[in-house]
Amino acid sequence: MDMPHPPQHELRRDVVSARHLVFFVVAAAAPLTVSAGFLPLGFLVGGTMLPAAFVIAGIAYAIFAVGFTAMSRHVTDAGAFSAYIDKGLGRTAGSGAAMVAWAGYTLGQIGFAAASGFFASIFLETYLSVSIPWGLCATVIALLVTAISYAKIDLGARVAAVLLILEISVLAVFAIAVWIQGGPEGAPWSAFDPGSWQVPVLGGTFLVTFLVFIGFEQTAVYSEEVQDAGTAVRKATFWAIGLLTVIYVAAAFTILMAVGPSRLLSVLSGNPSQVVFDLNTSFVSSVMTDVMQLLVITSFVAGVIALQNAGSRYLFSMSRRGLLPAFLYGTSASGSPRAAVLLQGGLVTVALIGFGLSSLDPYTQVVTWTNAPTLFAVLALQIATSVAVIRWLATRGARESLWARLIAPALSVIILGIVLYLAVANMSLLTGIGAIGNALIISPLVIAFLAGAVRGRMTTGRRQEQLAPEQL
Repeated sequence: MDMPHPPQHELRRDVVSARHLVFFVVAAAAPLTVSAGFLPLGFLVGGTMLPAAFVIAGIAYAIFAVGFTAMSRHVTDAGAFSAYIDKGLGRTAGSGAAMVAWAGYTLGQIGFAAASGFFASIFLETYLSVSIPWGLCATVIALLVTAISYAKIDLGARVAAVLLILEISVLAVFAIAVWIQGGPEGAPWSAFDPGSWQVPVLGGTFLVTFLVFIGFEQTAVYSEEVQDAGTAVRKATFWAIGLLTVIYVAAAFTILMAVGPSRLLSVLSGNPSQVVFDLNTSFVSSVMTDVMQLLVITSFVAGVIALQNAGSRYLFSMSRRGLLPAFLYGTSASGSPRAAVLLQGGLVTVALIGFGLSSLDPYTQVVTWTNAPTLFAVLALQIATSVAVIRWLATRGARESLWARLIAPALSVIILGIVLYLAVANMSLLTGIGAIGNALIISPLVIAFLAGAVRGRMTTGRRQEQLAPEQL
C-alpha cells in the first residue's frame, strides 16, 4: 500500500531561467573534457573529417529539437522524455522510458564522478604530492554535488555556470593562440570538403560526434521550475545545441590546424590523451596547461551536477506517477526534491565506493562501461520521443506547423535510428570488450525498461491520482 504524499510536493516555480538551462545542459556535455579526451579519439577514428562530422551531428540534433520543443509547449513535466512518450505511446511505454532515462543518467553520473575523482587524484599527486585514492576523491565529489543539489536548483546553476565559463575560456585562449601563430600547414579548410571524407569510417566517427552532444535534452527536465516553460525550453535547447556545435567544430578545427593534417596520424600514434595538453603547452604555456588539467576535473564536476539534477527529477516524477514509493514525491523548503536528491546521491556514492574498492581501471573501464549505456539510452529515448511527438501532435497540435509536428520528427526517427544502429555496431570502440561484455553493459537498460513497463501496467488505475495538475 502506497504511503500518502508529503504535504509539500511541488518543485520550486519560476526559479530557473533559460540562461540557467543552457548552463546546465552545456555543462553536462563537459566541452573541455570532450576537447581534451574525446577529440583525439575522434581523429583516430575519423581522420580529418571530424570537424565536418560535428556540423552534421549538430544539424541532426537541431532537427530533433524541432519536434521535441514543440511537445514541450504542450507537456510540462520533470519526466521530460518519459512524459512525452507516455502521452504519445501510452502509459506502459512511458513508464518503461522513465526507468531507462533514470538508469542512463545515473550510470552517466557515476562515470562522470569516477572520471573527476580519477583526474583529481592525479592532480593532487602531481602538484601537491598528496596520494589519495581515486575512489575516495570521487566519493567526496559525489557527496559535495548532492549537497549542492539539495540546497537550491539555482545554486547548482551558478556553480555550473562558473565552471563552464572557466573551461570555455581556457579553450578560447588555446584557439586564439593557434590562430595567431598559425599551424604548420595553415587553416585546414579541406576538412569540410565531402570529397575528402572517408566513407568506411563514418560509423565510428558519428559514434563519437553524437555521443558528446548528450545532455542538451535535459532542458525539459527543468520545465516545472523554469520561467515561461514553453519559450524557455525551446530557446535553451536550440542555444545549447548551437553552442555545443560551435565549440566542438572550433575545437576540432583548431586541433587539426595546430597539428597539421599530414602529421595527424603520427602525432596521435603516441599518447592521444596528452595531445591537447601538449599542444596547449606548445602554443600557450605550461602554466596554462596546468590550469587546463585542473579545469578538466571541474568540467566533470559540472557534468555530475547536471546529471544529479536530472536523475533526481526523474525519481521525483516517477514517484508522482505512482511508479516509485510516495516518499520520493516531496520537496524541501527550497523547492528541491529532497528525498529524490538524497537517494540519487546515495546510490551514486555507494556505486563509487564499490568501484573504488575494486581493481577496475577508473578511466578505461569504470568510465567507459558506465557512459556507454547513457548514449544508447538517450538515443533510444530520442527516437521514441520523436514517434510520440508525431502521434500526439497529430490530434492535439493544430497550432504547430507541419514541419514541427510531422516532418522534423520523422526525419529524426530516420537519422537517429541510423546513428543508434551505428553505435551498437561499433560499441566495442567505446568499451574495448566483446559481445558478451557489451550485452552485460547494456543489460541495466533492458532491466530498467521491463521494470518500468511492468510497474506502469500495475499502476494504470492510479494514473489520475498521481499526476500533477498540469498533466491531467
